Formats: sequence, structure tokens, C-alpha cells
Amino acid sequence: ARQIGPLSLSEDEVATLQRMVDEFSTFARLPNAKPGLASLNAVVESTLKLYDERLDGVRLEANLAPHLSEVLIDTEQMKRVLVNLIDNAAEAMAEQPGERSIVVETRERSEMEAVELSVTDTGPGISAEDRERIFDPYFSTRKRGTGLGLAIVSRIIAEHQGRIRVSDNHPRGARLTIDLPIAKETE
Repeated sequence: ARQIGPLSLSEDEVATLQRMVDEFSTFARLPNAKPGLASLNAVVESTLKLYDERLDGVRLEANLAPHLSEVLIDTEQMKRVLVNLIDNAAEAMAEQPGERSIVVETRERSEMEAVELSVTDTGPGISAEDRERIFDPYFSTRKRGTGLGLAIVSRIIAEHQGRIRVSDNHPRGARLTIDLPIAKETE
């Protein structure tokens, strides 16, 4: 057996490797959803409180629909979805000059028997080619990205019988929209 000299990594490389290990662990061990009847607005409000004074130079606002129907969700997993989407949006705008904002919205989609949650940013947007792959494990457009954040989001939404889609925000940026089924009343 040959000995290989000590591996020398920069602090950034060590941090990236640690993030990859942490995210892979989370992806591999993601617990099954334990859904309960909940208000999506309450989940959004409690998640946004985590960002008080944390997003330097980025305006984060909520536009929540009043009287939103309840959904059957695992609130902790839905918070993780929202944190991943907000963190991705903030990182996408990190080097960008000018207005940087993230808007989290909810609205009722009664024609679809769904509640919609969207996260919109004023970043560089997502190219048409990348849209096909952004939810694939290990696909990332960022140098420091692990490619697991949106794979985790996609998996959680699928477990909630929801769907997620990507579109452009005009005049610039991206919008990620999640549809979750409205909880059916049981008799």
C-alpha cells in the first residue's frame, strides 16, 4: 500500500464538504412526513421569523391570503422547504447589485382544490435548460452548492401529494410555486 501525503483543503473547501455531508445525511435520512391539519400561513409566518435581521441587503416580505383553507402537512418539513427556497433565492442574489427582494405568497386555488405557496426573487432567474434538472440530486448551478437542497424540497412536496414548478418573475428573477391539496373535511 502506498501512502499519500496529507490532503490540504482550504477553509471554503472544508465548509463545502461539511455542507455536502450534512445535506446528504438529511436527504438519506429524511423522515416520512407526519401530516396534521395546519395553516400554511402560520407555517410561513413562523419560518419568516427565523430571518429577522439575517438577510443582509435583501428585503423579505410576505403576502398571505386571508381565510386560507387548511392543508394536511408536516409543519417541520414544510418549514424546511421554505428555508431551502428562501436560502437559495438569497444566495442567487448575493453578488447582484440593485434591488434584492424575496416575496413569499399564499393564495387559494379553489378551482384546483389547492393552496398555493410561492417564493419569488429578483435574482438572475433560472435558465430553461436548468429548469429540467434543478430538482435532481447533486445538480447545482452554484460553485458551493451541493445539489441536494431542491432535491429535498421536491421529495417533501411529493410526499405531501403536492407539485412544484418553476417560472420566470418579471422583469427579472425566478418564482418557485408549490400547490398543496386542500384538506378534505371528514365526517
